[in-house]
Amino acid sequence: MWCRHLVAGKMLGLFGILPQSRQASVISNFRENDASDLARQLSVLKELYREANTEALTQRARAAWLHELAKALARPPKGWRRWLPYELWSRRVLRRLAAENIFDGADYMSRYPDVRLDGQNPVYHYLAHGIGEGRDAGGRLSTCAHIDPDLSAIPEILASRLFDANWYAERYGVTGSERDLAEDFLRASAADALRQPGPLFSGSFYSLENPDIREINPLVHYLRYGMQQGRRAFQSATADAFMTDASDQPIHTIYDLLEPGRPVVVLHWKDGNFFFTDIAKYISEVLNSQGYRVILRDDHRNIDLRSVEIIVVAPHEYCVHGPGVEFTPQVAGRIVYVNLEQWHTSWFSLALDKMLKSRKALDINPLSARGLSRLGIKAGFLPLLPAKGGVFDLGQAPPSRQLTQLRAIKPLTYPRDILKRPYDILFVGYLNERRARALADLGHALSGFDCFLHAPRFNGPVTTENPNMIGGRDVAQIAQHAKLLLNIHQGESHYFEWHRLVISGIAQGCIPLTEPCADIGIVKPGEHYIEAAIEEMPARIEWLLSTSEGQMEIKRLHKNGQVLMARLQKQFAGRAL
Repeated sequence: MWCRHLVAGKMLGLFGILPQSRQASVISNFRENDASDLARQLSVLKELYREANTEALTQRARAAWLHELAKALARPPKGWRRWLPYELWSRRVLRRLAAENIFDGADYMSRYPDVRLDGQNPVYHYLAHGIGEGRDAGGRLSTCAHIDPDLSAIPEILASRLFDANWYAERYGVTGSERDLAEDFLRASAADALRQPGPLFSGSFYSLENPDIREINPLVHYLRYGMQQGRRAFQSATADAFMTDASDQPIHTIYDLLEPGRPVVVLHWKDGNFFFTDIAKYISEVLNSQGYRVILRDDHRNIDLRSVEIIVVAPHEYCVHGPGVEFTPQVAGRIVYVNLEQWHTSWFSLALDKMLKSRKALDINPLSARGLSRLGIKAGFLPLLPAKGGVFDLGQAPPSRQLTQLRAIKPLTYPRDILKRPYDILFVGYLNERRARALADLGHALSGFDCFLHAPRFNGPVTTENPNMIGGRDVAQIAQHAKLLLNIHQGESHYFEWHRLVISGIAQGCIPLTEPCADIGIVKPGEHYIEAAIEEMPARIEWLLSTSEGQMEIKRLHKNGQVLMARLQKQFAGRAL
């Protein structure tokens, strides 16, 4: 059934450049197939995509050729040539077009004698009649439909680790050295848009996301321009699978990335997201507790960086919008970058551009850290924990004026019994199209319970000055008065958001009810939180909050969460972090 909807909707628009007869043939194939024959349907889709891509390359080459031809024809004669008769001038133009390999009139007329017999100018004939009749212009137009591979990019491709030689050799049945395989990829992908360099990067996806890249290999474009421009490169499901399959990769601690005995400068952008500032403070607390001399700053320009270790929190902010744009290559090459972004976002591309320069990084998600290791980056996991007296020890505190001034909240009494908490459901998260749809779908189910819902729209970093911002300490106070913490992913990725689920949820005794998350191994679904697809959540909410069995489940998960937090505090205490 899915194929009929696909054909009826997007297929004709996506592949409309193909001849009508070819479209009809493909549609017929789809309709004849049973929905269970998915592999064959996908094979037909791939075939159609390749044909459409080949036709698109041909059309693009023709457009480029016509542009060159128009420039050559519009070039006015100079000097005495301006007084030549038209016939002599047009012959000179034909000779010049042939010399510049734009159009060979003699070759065109030798292949189409009727043009010579009619005495027509070959250029005029091709533009007026030949294109519409499907005649071959010859020369450059016959050979420039495909992108010429830039073999000078091979070292960059190999260094990026986005090209996986072993995966490529197995996938496409080719052999040779890493360099040979990279060259094979560059040559083959010029003609086949579905040719992939590895399990993470898809040239066809990148081209669809960035249709302006034109005559350059998508991977080469991403490495040379796309990363530093913040172009989205990775599909959610593909990135999730890449990280999940990296279970054999080493994962380090923050101490493995620093030289013992040297002072550490921790940098963050003062105008950036307030949460990133909290992360910088947390890193400083952790290192201070282990005897490191730590300098926490929002600007490095008055610090001598030659004799210190450097940690940059959120490089997509500090190194793109903040003072980090002034880092020399030598300094940028020895920084430990702290990645806080999900892989399917444009912000991750900006961060990856920096991390690949130093090959040292920290991540607050263990799967993401392993994924970075798979890309050849020495990556460590930084678990965020509510260490006593630290920035994430949110405890009990009066709500801020910013929270109460614009919002009505229930009295904060901190009941010991989770079932006596006044809020049934808490949701705090910025609103995008996906979350808006999900909340609309859940509206009827949520309407029967006491909810605290905060879903503002933001344009740019979320700063403490923004009246729509609720700080982490205020969120914790509400979470300590809520039974369930609703989590809706910002995109299609199943990324496990540690700060939201653990710090704002489990650490506050509030049970996360979330869309399915990637298994990070440390915190487990069914044991510490509840997983459900959006369409399953109404029934799950009703059961949890309205039945005695569901309420017992809430109490069980609440107790498991307390045990988990105690274990994590002990496991990651001190140098185990």
